[in-house]
Amino acid sequence: KEEQDQLWGKKGVSLSGTKSADKYSVLDPEERIIISECQDEAFWYRSLPLSLSFALGTFVLNQKGFLPTPSLVPNNITKVGMILGASFVGFGTGQFSYANVCADKFLSRYPEGVVATDIRMKRGIQTVPYSIFSPINQQTWRQLAQMRERSRIRDSIDPG
Repeated sequence: KEEQDQLWGKKGVSLSGTKSADKYSVLDPEERIIISECQDEAFWYRSLPLSLSFALGTFVLNQKGFLPTPSLVPNNITKVGMILGASFVGFGTGQFSYANVCADKFLSRYPEGVVATDIRMKRGIQTVPYSIFSPINQQTWRQLAQMRERSRIRDSIDPG
């Protein structure tokens, strides 16, 4: 069972045959720290205040009669639904609004990292990709693969 867990893990089969330690295993420790800080700050400084503000605003507007409730559903259920909906919209807006702050944090604190390189490419600052699988490097990748294949065939025909 333990050997099977190592191969399959909790989320499915692993290509490497071992279970990954965490979902950020590709990143450097500094990048993991920045991601953790971004998640915490986005929640506490943007999402929670906006979520509470949207919910309170919806409640007040509903109490004052500016947000009428339809008569098909009981009034209390409609009010709770509207408040929860506004709260979710506030939460999502808060998370989305913190994305640029987090991106700038990656660029300033760890500019040589994978995430910072990706941000620069998406912003159009960096045009040279960092991956061999990018479209720009596909031709070079194919040429290398063809050379290796020819070499392998040649060695299998004439090993000496």
